[in-house]
Amino acid sequence: MKRAIIGGLVIILTLGGAFSAGAATRTVQTSAIVEMEFWVSLDNRAAFVTTRQEGEEWTTHDFRVELEEYPGLPTLLVSEPVNVSIPVTVDVEVDELVPEPRLAATPHLPPDEAPSGRGRCCTVRGMWDAPAKQRAVAAEMRRVITYARMNLGLTHQGPITINIAHTVGGLNVRYREAFGEPLETLPSECSFQRGEHIFIGPACRTDTSAIAREWFLRAVQTHYVSSRWAGVATFEYYWNLYARGAAPSLRDDRYRSAIFHEPPTNFREGRGHEDLMTAAALFAIESYGTIDDWLVFYDDLMDGAELHTAFEDAFGVSLLRFYVDFEEWAERQRTILLSVAYASCQEAARYVRPRAADEGGGFADFHVPLEWDHDGDGYVCEQYAAFDQDELSCLVVGEVSPADVGQ
Repeated sequence: MKRAIIGGLVIILTLGGAFSAGAATRTVQTSAIVEMEFWVSLDNRAAFVTTRQEGEEWTTHDFRVELEEYPGLPTLLVSEPVNVSIPVTVDVEVDELVPEPRLAATPHLPPDEAPSGRGRCCTVRGMWDAPAKQRAVAAEMRRVITYARMNLGLTHQGPITINIAHTVGGLNVRYREAFGEPLETLPSECSFQRGEHIFIGPACRTDTSAIAREWFLRAVQTHYVSSRWAGVATFEYYWNLYARGAAPSLRDDRYRSAIFHEPPTNFREGRGHEDLMTAAALFAIESYGTIDDWLVFYDDLMDGAELHTAFEDAFGVSLLRFYVDFEEWAERQRTILLSVAYASCQEAARYVRPRAADEGGGFADFHVPLEWDHDGDGYVCEQYAAFDQDELSCLVVGEVSPADVGQ
């Protein structure tokens, strides 16, 4: 693993604490020099920490600190706050006094494990005047975690803190409490996350899908993977499996809008829509192996493996071969589907019955690929749901003459 020493950072660890003996108390100010080094992996953007008291042996701590881009400053990496317990010996000339350090040592646990070996959940912050709503959010998150562990074999790392508020403005208050600074604009008024913190706005606090989505994003840890498309595709696979109760298939996924609107080469160039990334992952799984092979590939990427090597090790074909095969397949699908598609919803309505009004109306995206799917649900022109089926048939399917109007 490539590593670079960021620096031998020397800090002053202040140990001034309260010293007591019986009823008498005294305060003694002292200090000790502690040296720290940070070793940063260039492969997976994680820092390892070594420390020593001046003149003593170096100790390498058994955890790593994940680094991520600082909001607004892509050239700067930052970690979550980390507590490091360091044994320090200090000689203090005080008769019969027992030192009580301000920072008591606590048993060390790796940041990705709870005492049970699983990720911890959940601390809820905000809306302290509504404990029932706090418990409801935590209970829903635990339900998702339990389902994923039992049915998908998926769990998360580290603790989870869920931040909620009565108002959107209150959500920014939670953010400032967590990170010491407000956001000019929230990433989403529904839900978003940073580090161990998940933020859920008032509009989505009872939205089980939004809560589950944030947990799956956390469990898959897409932001730690060097290849964005692999992280996005893995999340989408799990998310669809959870939401639909069945694994997504390439046969169904080919109807997604990106196949119609994007050149397949956008995927190779890193500019592909998330739909295109998911289609590519399903193509790899169904063409060269199984979902287990994909998860081996993804785990290797999480551990810092190089993309080309990890893919070929998992699937037995080169990444270049995969790109070429997928692009050829996607281009064929685009040609086939466009040749049997309709230019507009009005044209589609002459030949295809729209979805029932109580289901939302509209036409499947693959029938009318040139219409925009505003809500990303796979259906376009939901406004057709406003018409009764008989009325819609009369208006756009039958041949209506001016003399028939009003009859």
